[in-house]
Amino acid sequence: MSSSSDSFLQKTTEELQYLVQHPELYHAALVAEAGRELRRRGATLPRPATAEPVAAPAPVYDAYAEPTPSPLIRWWPAGLIAAAVAGLAWWGLRDSTASTPAAVKPATNAPIVLESVKTSRMPDFEVETARQVANTRRQLPAQDRTDTTATGRYARTARRYWLAENAAAYLTAQAQGDSASNLFPNQVDLALERISWFMKARAYDQHLHPVMEARLNEMEQGMLLRRSSLQTLRTQYSVGAEVTESKEAFTQAAEAEDISRGIQGLPSRKEPIAGNLASLGGAAKAEPTQDYKVVKTLPAPHHNQNPLYVLDGNLLPSDAMTGEAPQAIRAISPDSIGRIVVLKKQQAVQAFGPRAHDGAVIVFTKAALRNSSRD
Repeated sequence: MSSSSDSFLQKTTEELQYLVQHPELYHAALVAEAGRELRRRGATLPRPATAEPVAAPAPVYDAYAEPTPSPLIRWWPAGLIAAAVAGLAWWGLRDSTASTPAAVKPATNAPIVLESVKTSRMPDFEVETARQVANTRRQLPAQDRTDTTATGRYARTARRYWLAENAAAYLTAQAQGDSASNLFPNQVDLALERISWFMKARAYDQHLHPVMEARLNEMEQGMLLRRSSLQTLRTQYSVGAEVTESKEAFTQAAEAEDISRGIQGLPSRKEPIAGNLASLGGAAKAEPTQDYKVVKTLPAPHHNQNPLYVLDGNLLPSDAMTGEAPQAIRAISPDSIGRIVVLKKQQAVQAFGPRAHDGAVIVFTKAALRNSSRD
């Protein structure tokens, strides 16, 4: 079998030149071999033939095609409209310039004056609350304080109470002094949230000692009074009424404040009712009934009960730790005491409010009874 070079030897020079002249028709190796054979023969290598330019197709006439408008015909309406608008604008500007006085000064912008709004930011009461919680813990019996788990739970719940109580007392003072700001409704909502925070803690049995439970019951009664009072004040403020005239709300707030003072071991701030013994339900002269019990000596204290003591109309809380009568009553000579009446819980609450939820012990001195008989 002959090689490719032998086959090129058999071809004529014209055939080889045709291969070199038309490389697009043959393999590159064949074209290169043909070129080498032509050089060996001493023949001239022809240049590759260039492709003839393809003539553009002649335009075809379409009888249904839309004629293409010239640029002048297409844009002359827009130019006419633009010229008309420009002319009208120039005419209007010329008339306004002619009618405007020459000496017109530009108006000066007056400074913006912001209307002052009375606001009062409510304190957070954290420092005061910490002091009150520590004082509340110290008033627990020493034996109860040794139970650190129960004492810790009690202190955490008491903290919720004091945060709510301090906020409610602050807002009540704002309303009484007619100094409530525009933030008053929102601040009341915040205080009500704190009250709800305390109430949620009371929904669980925390396994506390009886004295702790008694104190928390007093706190709960105070919060109920505060909630009702604040809701009334907020409603009065929202409708534009005078909050200083909310007597019922302020009465409830005074009851709640009296409870908080009793929890701290402080005397009541209620107005003395000495000389008005009829407000005690006639206890100074009434015969013993199922609601009254006349005794000769002060009742023995109970560690889980804290009755309210009333000395000649002055309200005094019992000892927060032992439930004993206050020192002002224990210091009175037995010969100076004319009558001791014990009120049961329901009757005591009706006479003195929630502070007397454990009953009341009313002590009349002989001097007070003599003044009452003259009245």
